[in-house]
Amino acid sequence: MPVSYIRSVVGAVVLAAIPMLAVAQSDFHGSPLAQRGLGQSNPETLNLSEDPNWLVYGFERNGISYYQVNDLAGQVRVIVGKVDDQFFTLPAGKSPARTSLPSQRLVVPGNVVRREVYRRAEFALVAYGQGNDAIWSAEVPASGA
Repeated sequence: MPVSYIRSVVGAVVLAAIPMLAVAQSDFHGSPLAQRGLGQSNPETLNLSEDPNWLVYGFERNGISYYQVNDLAGQVRVIVGKVDDQFFTLPAGKSPARTSLPSQRLVVPGNVVRREVYRRAEFALVAYGQGNDAIWSAEVPASGA
């Protein structure tokens, strides 16, 4: 394959990516955070989920980060907001999700499966259980961990 052909293809790919980079924010871990689409069933942004059973979308506006979790049918299950070290939830979805936050921990039954859905250095979004019965948790690493 000629080198000039490879250069042309690489150049086209780089040029095609520039508009996406211009509209996306970053969580400084390479994950783009969108500025619009929060609450939509199928927002036009990347799925950041580490679990194939859930869809996670990241958004940023005015210094606030939002992490929206949808099921595979596109229904919003929970939206967790984060400002600095503070977490909160937004009233979203058809049924309110039980959500455990660092400042307001819920007791999680010992017999449910823990699934890490999204991870960053400073926190993880975790589902305990499945479907409508899942308890969502924003978990921060222990100090010194």
